[in-house]
Amino acid sequence: MLDAVRSSGSIWWWSRPWRYRSLFSQANIASDIFSGGDGRGDVAALHAPTVASNIFSGGNGRGEVTSNFSPSLQVLLSLRGMLEGPYSASTGLMSDALRSASLIPGTEPYSALGYAASSGGGEAVGAATLTTTGNNAIVDWVVVELHDNTNPASIVASRAALIQRDGDVVSTNGISPVIFTQAPGTYRVALRHRNHLGAMTLNGVALSNTTTSVDLSLAGTSTFGTQARKSITGTFPTQALWAGDVTFNNQLKYAGSNNDRDPILTAIGGTVPTNTLSGQYRQEDINMNGQVKYAGSANDRDILLQNIGGSVPTAVRNAQLP
Repeated sequence: MLDAVRSSGSIWWWSRPWRYRSLFSQANIASDIFSGGDGRGDVAALHAPTVASNIFSGGNGRGEVTSNFSPSLQVLLSLRGMLEGPYSASTGLMSDALRSASLIPGTEPYSALGYAASSGGGEAVGAATLTTTGNNAIVDWVVVELHDNTNPASIVASRAALIQRDGDVVSTNGISPVIFTQAPGTYRVALRHRNHLGAMTLNGVALSNTTTSVDLSLAGTSTFGTQARKSITGTFPTQALWAGDVTFNNQLKYAGSNNDRDPILTAIGGTVPTNTLSGQYRQEDINMNGQVKYAGSANDRDILLQNIGGSVPTAVRNAQLP
């Protein structure tokens, strides 16, 4: 958002995107941009100044930008969703075991996985954000995508963000909604995770510079495709993203080439199925408890087998994304 104050024939501009206070340069405004007036300081039209790309020389570590900014090219999204792996139907919350063990990386992991961001990429989180506990504690990194409403196979924008224990998806400051530098309009909204199958809204969502809420954990929120989310029952039932996409290829596969089971066995050594691997941030950690486990209680392999049907190991489940 840009604010302006008129003084002595000039306009001072500054931005207030949530916690940031980057000062823009003074811009002289022609006297005819205001049509009319009613004595209260109201104006009928306001022209945004053109900011030269070289107004900042160097940098001072405060995150100042060197490109033009328009408040009309910004949409705010308050998204909510659940990941099956760490979800507990007895509490209605996801586990933040990765955060508690200091395993969540400071930079988004999706670029390293080969994800081609339509925008964004390289997002980072400060250490202080990962100290929050309770319902707002960070569970992991996710990706939020905006798809074209007419051609939903086209991803027009994407951002790496953080998901909290209660399912809220927030910006990297751990508080704000997800912000896209995108013109207001109608978009399909998708949520993706590194070892879960992503899901997308069936219908377009009107987004603007006023925060809009979308809740993918609700059965009433229609999603693209068939059974895009897993229906979890219990004290706190929910709709959650299917867990088990270890290879991050939009498919759950238990047997055959490029399956998701073999990497779990390989991660624990490849020969002794009762071995475990702890203290690492791993794709194979499907339940996201900080431990890769192939056999025994709370293992990661069983989740995968259950999610392809539980009885036919050659079955597969595909992400319901265009």
